[in-house]
Amino acid sequence: MIEVTNLTKRFGELTAVDNLSFSVQPGRVTGFLGPNGAGKTTTLRMALALIKPTQGKVTFDGRPYTAIRQPAKQIGAALEAASFHPGRTALDHLRALAPELGVSDKRCQEVLELVGLKNDAKRRVGKFSLGMRGRLGVAMALLGNPGTLLLDEPTNGLDPEGISRMRTLLRTMASQGRTILISSHLLAEVQNTVDDVVIIAKGRLVHHSSLAELRQLARPQTLVAAADPTALARFAAAQGWPVSPAQEGALMVSGPSAAEIGHLAFNAGLELSQLASQMAGLEQVFFQLTEGGGLR
Repeated sequence: MIEVTNLTKRFGELTAVDNLSFSVQPGRVTGFLGPNGAGKTTTLRMALALIKPTQGKVTFDGRPYTAIRQPAKQIGAALEAASFHPGRTALDHLRALAPELGVSDKRCQEVLELVGLKNDAKRRVGKFSLGMRGRLGVAMALLGNPGTLLLDEPTNGLDPEGISRMRTLLRTMASQGRTILISSHLLAEVQNTVDDVVIIAKGRLVHHSSLAELRQLARPQTLVAAADPTALARFAAAQGWPVSPAQEGALMVSGPSAAEIGHLAFNAGLELSQLASQMAGLEQVFFQLTEGGGLR
């Protein structure tokens, strides 16, 4: 299990990560989500002892990364900024790491096949696309057969087929009991992959739950219009409904169903010209959480 406890990182006057605490459970894929600049990569770098925290800690089964013997065999990591020698082949990059991890050449070829680079094993990395470089980074993280994976934007640059392959790989790894934490700035990219979500904004935790619980926060919305927009606004305010303006004087009402709105409007003698049910998607919930306004 990964435990992040009161983690803070300041760069001068900038607080990149602010008193962050959450846990990541084994056997599950956890999405570490937030907009660009939210502090995700800084958190992962602190977890891997690449950056020293201002305060707080990250532990893996109770131990910090620096206390783990042969950490690459227990914790596989692929950060977004990973770089490769352009003149080396994909296979040679893995072969260079193999002696340190005590793995065979066969294992190098196995992990390339897992990430879909079997046919590109002998291509020089300088000719790789962004997505192929990302897959090579994941292959390097898998080389030591670790029980824990930390992957920064693993679907970045992948085409739909590559995203599907990565999703299948991560789900398979989780089913084997591994602990998997993947970062992304887009919930839509990982919502079919993750079991749990940790959402941060401006370095702070704004939500931590299972994906199923997050889905429950997607409240029904109804587009409502009336012959008298002013009377509609007064009516909605009297009911205490959260509303936002829509096109041409219409309102987007959150919470009550279209049937409930129609019933109450009829009883109040308010003539409605439009009543259309909608459902707030996960992306909308995500944006509301990360933009600082909370859920309405």
